[in-house]
Amino acid sequence: MKRQSKRVAGSMVNQDLENPDRISELPEALILRILCLLPMKVVIATSLLSKQWRYLWKLMPKLKFDYLDHKCQLGTFSSNACRTLLSHMAPVLQSLYLNVHLERCNAKDTGVLLGIALGLHVHELVLEVRSRKVYKFPRSLFEVNTLGTLRLRYNIHMDAPSLVCFKSLRNLHLHYVDYMDNNSVTNLLGGCPNLKTLTVHRYSKSSVKTFTISVPSLEKLSLYNSNGGQLDWGYVINAPSLKILKIKGICGLGFCLIENVMELVEASIIDVSSISKENLLGSLTSVKRLSLRISPLKVTFPTGSIFDQLVYLELHAYKEAWWNLLILMLDRSPKLKTLKFINKWHCEDYVDRGEWKQPENVPKCFWFLLETFIWKGYKWQREDEKQVAKYVLKNAISLKRAFFSSKRIKLKEKVEVVKDLKSVVRASNSCQLIFR
Repeated sequence: MKRQSKRVAGSMVNQDLENPDRISELPEALILRILCLLPMKVVIATSLLSKQWRYLWKLMPKLKFDYLDHKCQLGTFSSNACRTLLSHMAPVLQSLYLNVHLERCNAKDTGVLLGIALGLHVHELVLEVRSRKVYKFPRSLFEVNTLGTLRLRYNIHMDAPSLVCFKSLRNLHLHYVDYMDNNSVTNLLGGCPNLKTLTVHRYSKSSVKTFTISVPSLEKLSLYNSNGGQLDWGYVINAPSLKILKIKGICGLGFCLIENVMELVEASIIDVSSISKENLLGSLTSVKRLSLRISPLKVTFPTGSIFDQLVYLELHAYKEAWWNLLILMLDRSPKLKTLKFINKWHCEDYVDRGEWKQPENVPKCFWFLLETFIWKGYKWQREDEKQVAKYVLKNAISLKRAFFSSKRIKLKEKVEVVKDLKSVVRASNSCQLIFR
């Protein structure tokens, strides 16, 4: 039996030696996927391997050109990229990633490359400009009917004309792009009648003061901002089809006005503070899932507003006075089914969380609806966190599942903590308590 195994192994080794090129035996579609993961200069070099490989690089559905791969001579990057694009033979160019430095690929050459790519009916275009100079996005490229995804990053300036035609555009990502004026933003978004996803990263000193997002078809919106702002600087959002909203890092702005978002399903408000004129949370009362990483001391809470559709609430349990935010939200969320707290172990204990005061009245959601309670990063050593956990376990009479996770806890300590928590569970026979 051993001799037979040795013969089989020996024959396999001989086959490998006779035909060492196993990659060429793979299906062409798989080879093209592998080539898409390599730098373009390496991909083009594969044309020298054999006749089979001579034209494969011309059939790649995804092309990536990075100026960092062409450090040797000026002009090499743009000429190589242009030659590759003109040689492209695939029926569809799925995506083009273009990372340029204007000292190696000037504005004129960059415009030529974009024009060729759009002429090839590219579906996804990613343009990054890593340069001290600002690249002005060509006005002639604001009418492209085949582009489905557009990602613009860094030193790009847009002066969008009144007639913008991105009929097929579904996804638009604007990373630290600057604009001529407010009308440029309005014209750009107004020319995307089928836009579904919009992501905006902005500097606090952007040229546009009122960033207006009025897109009837928009379903997902993400706003990221650097800290610092001005009282006359902010957002106006009108998106009747919006389902997912994420806002992160707005500090010291004048306003963030959100209108007509009655179909909103999920919202995340992260590190937002000091909005002086508008009530941000008050515009989100129709949301079903809500994640808040804010302090009630820095954001005005909506007086009298009821979150009557909210079934999932996530709070970050390391913000200032977060206990107060918890009480406010529980009182105004009668249909809440899942309550989740997230803590950070590296968070400093000296952060002023305020004093935990047990509410006089039990929230309505605790009576019959709250079924799941999760605490990630539970600090079992802190007395105030123990009191909050016990309050929920004791008063949520329909609770079915309670999950706690904690670090730096020994097995003996875990047993004692679980025993202590179980002692207050109202529905002890039906509630499953898990501590990890």
